Amino acid sequence: MRYIPWSELRAWVKTHGRCWEQPEMLHFNWSCCGVSLRVRATLVVADFCAACGDEWDGIPDQPGVRKRQNWPWAAVFRAGEETPDRRFQITETQHSQLLFAAQQTDAQTLHVVKLTENAKTRLALRGIWLEGELEQLPEEPPKKRIELVGDSITCGFGNLTDMRDRFFYDADEDAWQAHGPLAARKLGMDWRMISISGICLARRGSLPMDYAMEDLYRYTDYPGQTAEGLQPQLWDFAAAPADYVVINLGTNDSTAAAFEGVPSPTSESFEQDYLRFLGMVRACNGPRTHIICALGSMDHYFFDSICRAVKKHCEETGDFNVSCLKYLRMSPADGFGACGHPSAATHRKMAEELCQHIARLEAGSSC
Repeated sequence: MRYIPWSELRAWVKTHGRCWEQPEMLHFNWSCCGVSLRVRATLVVADFCAACGDEWDGIPDQPGVRKRQNWPWAAVFRAGEETPDRRFQITETQHSQLLFAAQQTDAQTLHVVKLTENAKTRLALRGIWLEGELEQLPEEPPKKRIELVGDSITCGFGNLTDMRDRFFYDADEDAWQAHGPLAARKLGMDWRMISISGICLARRGSLPMDYAMEDLYRYTDYPGQTAEGLQPQLWDFAAAPADYVVINLGTNDSTAAAFEGVPSPTSESFEQDYLRFLGMVRACNGPRTHIICALGSMDHYFFDSICRAVKKHCEETGDFNVSCLKYLRMSPADGFGACGHPSAATHRKMAEELCQHIARLEAGSSC
């Protein structure tokens, strides 16, 4: 069995999502980031490098509540399969993980996908051990691409549990089964994600985080690169243009507004904040990308503000390549995930709503 370091492996793989490289490894921290490679082998073992995040095991200001570690989960899929061959957790800073084993050396295309979100967990590939040979990936017809921008709902927070009052546990989150990736696969499109639980559109004093989405969006991986002590690099939007950008932000901003009471600075500024962010997304992606301004399915408090911001954007810029989408509110009949988040059943319903919305756009209908 021979070892192939990333410096050699990089010529054989295709990356997915907002990945970034160092000479000795590929970082893929965002949900559903990963790599594809083709092997004719009996054994493939990955050489991973990981970092954990800390999570309060309860409400932070309660006595006796401690922090615990979250480590990344990932999965390996064979080409065209919805169900992974293996789903696994990386629980060490350096970790060897079996990806594939077989008796015969038939050619296989493998997709390695990170299931947990950025900031809470980080993951990198240093190389692979291989009993067999690498092959060039087959040429594929070009696919349209969806970029999914959001918070915990987009991440798939708690979608693997039916315990509504359970806090965040890394094993309960599976971005592959979140509504955005489900919709993309049903539509036959590629996708990438930039989403973090708890994040607001803009910074809110009543719900403090290290960053808001308007701070992150232009960068490849602002949380991951700053955690490594690096200068964040701008994402090359032109190199991998998105046909659709789906923004689902505003749920945490409404929580911030609730904490503030009346008058609420967040409520007063949200429409202008959204207008500014929408202009940033358009400037980054160019005029061809259709932007879907969505909200739901946990909360719709700021949906009218979003619609007003979109209307104002269209009137001021003449850019009408934008639409709004209000997901149906979660139904108790579908159950709840952790912390009252959408269940797997709700994610499937949201995926269908997004599919129908994009299908109408593809058909040339207005939404």
